[in-house]
Amino acid sequence: MVKILFINPIVRQEVNPRHVPYGISMLAAISIRDGHQVQVYDHNAWRNDDEVLKDICQADDWDVIAAGGITTSYKSLKKIFQSAKIHAKKAITICGGGVITSMPDDLMAFLPEVDIGVIGEAYVTFPELLEAIDSKATEYDPIDGLCLRDGKGKSYLTKPRALLADLDSLP
Repeated sequence: MVKILFINPIVRQEVNPRHVPYGISMLAAISIRDGHQVQVYDHNAWRNDDEVLKDICQADDWDVIAAGGITTSYKSLKKIFQSAKIHAKKAITICGGGVITSMPDDLMAFLPEVDIGVIGEAYVTFPELLEAIDSKATEYDPIDGLCLRDGKGKSYLTKPRALLADLDSLP
């Protein structure tokens, strides 16, 4: 079992929150189905300060802190991953969504606090990654659809993940 904290970033600071975190909701449901412990903090809805973000990161002994979104959430994602690395040192940080899928190498350079990027549809990739983390794997190269770092911190992509053909297979 992996203890996962999903954080939904602020999408647009100047706009009232109206965005349902559908991607995180799907990944949370899949993760729960697979026996993992899941908590979700909707930073976009609550709009709390950095002290609350710190408290959330310290609230449990997380194995994974995952966040993602669209490009307008970049500023919020940067704060989330910085807080995660400071206040949940053992947690593996994972970024997903369009923000990293659109420019994976650039985003990994801009966000050095991110350990792993999930590229494209995460509905198969993320569960495989959690399984590898749960089994204490040290190499994630066999998993399709990831952006990883080499020993010097430079990012590289694993084989692209095929698109999901059967959407009815999702919870």
